[in-house]
Amino acid sequence: MIQDLHMTGIIILLCGAAAWAAPSGLDPYIGFVYPAGGRQGTTFKVILRGQRLKTVDSAYISGSGVRASVIDYESGSGPLNAVQKEELRRRIQELVPLRMRTKVETKGTAAKPADAPAVVLPDLPELRNLDQLTPMQLRRVAEKFLNNAKRPKPPIAERITLEVTVDPNAAPGDRELRLHTPAGLTNPLVFQIGQIPEVNEPDTSDDNAPEPTPSQPPVVFNGRIMPGEVDHFPIQLRAGQKIIVAVQARKLIPYLADAVPGWFQAVAAVRDDMGKELAYQDDCGFDPDPALVFQAPKDGKYTIEIRDAIYRGREDFVYRVDVIDESLARSIFPLGSRGGVPIGSAGINKELCAQMALDYFGCAADPLPISREIEPNNTGKTSMGIKLPIIISGAISAPGDKDVFGFDGHAGDQIVAEVYARRMGSSLDSLLRLIDTTGRVIAWNDDYEDPEYGLLTHQADSYLSARLPATGHYFVQLSDAQGHGSPAYNYYLRIGAPRPDFALISSPSALNVAAGRSIALTVNAVRKDGWNGDIEVVLKDAPDGFSLSGAIIPQGRSQVRMTLTAPRGRFTDPIALQLEGRALINGKTVTHPVAPADNMMQAFAYYHLVQSKQMLVSVARGYLASPSLNMTSDRLNIPAGGTAQVTFQVRPAPSATAHLELIDPPAGITLQDVKTTSRGYTLTLKADEKHTGYADNLIIEAFTEVAARTAKGTSGQKQRVSLGVLPAVPFEIVRKGSSQL
Repeated sequence: MIQDLHMTGIIILLCGAAAWAAPSGLDPYIGFVYPAGGRQGTTFKVILRGQRLKTVDSAYISGSGVRASVIDYESGSGPLNAVQKEELRRRIQELVPLRMRTKVETKGTAAKPADAPAVVLPDLPELRNLDQLTPMQLRRVAEKFLNNAKRPKPPIAERITLEVTVDPNAAPGDRELRLHTPAGLTNPLVFQIGQIPEVNEPDTSDDNAPEPTPSQPPVVFNGRIMPGEVDHFPIQLRAGQKIIVAVQARKLIPYLADAVPGWFQAVAAVRDDMGKELAYQDDCGFDPDPALVFQAPKDGKYTIEIRDAIYRGREDFVYRVDVIDESLARSIFPLGSRGGVPIGSAGINKELCAQMALDYFGCAADPLPISREIEPNNTGKTSMGIKLPIIISGAISAPGDKDVFGFDGHAGDQIVAEVYARRMGSSLDSLLRLIDTTGRVIAWNDDYEDPEYGLLTHQADSYLSARLPATGHYFVQLSDAQGHGSPAYNYYLRIGAPRPDFALISSPSALNVAAGRSIALTVNAVRKDGWNGDIEVVLKDAPDGFSLSGAIIPQGRSQVRMTLTAPRGRFTDPIALQLEGRALINGKTVTHPVAPADNMMQAFAYYHLVQSKQMLVSVARGYLASPSLNMTSDRLNIPAGGTAQVTFQVRPAPSATAHLELIDPPAGITLQDVKTTSRGYTLTLKADEKHTGYADNLIIEAFTEVAARTAKGTSGQKQRVSLGVLPAVPFEIVRKGSSQL
C-alpha cells in the first residue's frame, strides 16, 4: 500500500532526488571478463562487458598482489559514431568489388561531397590499412562494426578494458573482480591467478596470421566460443607423456540468465596431427566442466579442441583450459581438486572428499567415528552392523548395488540419515530408506535441497528424519535412484541422533548505499536436523557507524530481509563487512559466519544462491537527513484485526513531498496512514485477522515521481525515482488484546 508523505522544511529522505538514490536494479553489472585470469609476474589487458559502466572509475580484485586500472570504455553502440559508420561504409563500398558487396556494406551509403571534412576512424587494429584487406576480411569488418543486429545484447553491450598487473609473489588461486562507479560496485566475477604460462586464442579475423606455435605443458589456454565455433590449440607431447586437460567454463560464469541449460556447456577433445579424435570428455563427475586424462602414443603435435556441446556460442562463453602433466596435478590443483571437483585415479580424491564431508557435517568440534563399508551388505541378512552415531564411507559400486546398515534402536529415538555425495562431485543420485525387520519402510527420501550448494541444479543427496516406533533392530538402505553404480558413485552417510545447527547465506554480495542511509539485504537460514529457533545476525568487527535493523531471523523462518545502515562519514574505497549468526542451541551459544552470495537466474526461470568470497559495501556521498527507528521493544506487536504505530525520528525536521510504500509485505499487512510531526513521522500499520504469531520485518521504500523525459523534451507521464529504504521494522502479529509492549 502506498501513502503520500507531506512535509515542510527539508525532506527526511530527499535532498535532491539523485542525492538519496542508490536504486535497486540500477547497479552497474558485468557479464564476463576475458581472459578470466593471468600468470604471476605479468601485465596484460582484459576485457569486461556489462551494463551501466560508462562512469567506471576503478577496479577491485580481491586479495593482495594484483592491481588493475581502467584504460578504455566503449558504449553499447560500438566504437564508431554515426558519422564514422557512414565513412566506413563508404570506404568499404569503394574497396569491395560490386559483385561481392552486401547490404550491410552499402545500405544508405551516399557519395562523399568533395568539400566534406575528413572523417577520422578510431585507431583500432581492424580499421588500419583497409586498402590492404581482402574482400572477405572487409566483409568481416563490416559485420563487426556496421551490423547492429550482431551487436552484443544489452546486458553485455558496454565494454571496459583494464590493464592488470600481477606481482611475482601474488598468491595463486581464485579471486573476485568487481568494477566501481559513482553508483556503486558491480557483481563479482571469478578471476584466477596462475603459476604457469598462459596462451590466448589467436585472432581469427586475420586470414594471413601465421600458424600458432605448439605449446608444451604446463600451459593455460584462454578463449571464447562464438556461434558454431570450434577452438584449437596445438600442443607438443612426448611418447608416453600423460596429461590432464581440465576446462573451466561454468565455474567462471555459473549461470547465464538467457541461455539454456543456463551455462556454457564446454566439451574437450584431443586430436592427433591427422585430426583423429583420441580422447573426449563433456564433464568431470557431476561437474559440467570437462576434465580428461590423455597419454600420448608417440612423439608429435596434438590439438586440444574446445567447443560448446551443441555448437552454441556468444561473447560470454569464456573458458580457461589447464593442460598439465599428471605428476604435477597435486601441486597445481590444491589437494588434487579442480574447480571444486576432486581429481584422482578413480575420478575422486578420497582424502579431500573425507575432509569436505566432515566440514559439512560440522564434526570438527565433536567428531563422529568414520567407518568404511564392508561388502557384501546388499540385504538385511548381510547388512553391515553399526553403532550410532557414525559416518560411513562407501560407494554404490555396481549397477543395482544396495548398501544396507543395521543398528539397534529404542522406541521414540529420533534418527537422522543424511547422504553427502553429489555435493562433493559424486555421480550418485541417492535413495534412502529406513526399514524395520519386517521389511516395512518407516521413512524414505530421494532428493533433499541444500541451499548452501547453489551450483547444483540437481540436488540429488538424500536426507530423512524419523522417530522409531518401537525398540528393536532397524536398517538404513542406500541405493542409486536410477539403478546405476560404479566406483565413482561414492558417498558419505551420516546416521545418528539429530545434530541441531544452522548456516546463513546473505545476498547480494555487493551493497551500494548512500552515507547515512539504509539498504535492504536478504539473509537465508539453512536449518539443520529440525532446529527451529531464533537466530541473531550481528556485524563482526565493522567500522564505527554501520548498523543492522531487523537483525533477528524469527523462529521457524528460513528467510528475512533486514537493512544495513551506513555511517555518515565518507569512504573512498569499498568496505569488506562480515556478518555473523548467533543462536542458543541446547543451552550453548553457537556462532557461524554469514556467507555472502548473489541470487543468479538460470535459463530464464530458476534462481540459485551462488556464494562469493566477500561482502563489499560501497558508501556514496550522503546528506544529513538520516531517519532512525524508534521502538519501545524489539518487535512491533500488531494485533490481529487491529493496528499499531511505529515512529521514525528525523533530524533536521521533515519537509516536502515523497511517497512511502511497503515492499513485498506479508499477506494481510498494510500501511494504513502516515502522519508528520516536528521530529519525524508516524506510520500506522494494520494486520488482518489471520496469521497470528507470524513474525518478520517490514521494508519501507521512499520514492518520488518526476516528469519523464524523451528525446523531444518532458512528457506528460510520471517516472518513479527510488529514494532508498528506511530501517527495517521488526513485527509480530499477536492475538487481539495481547500486550503491545
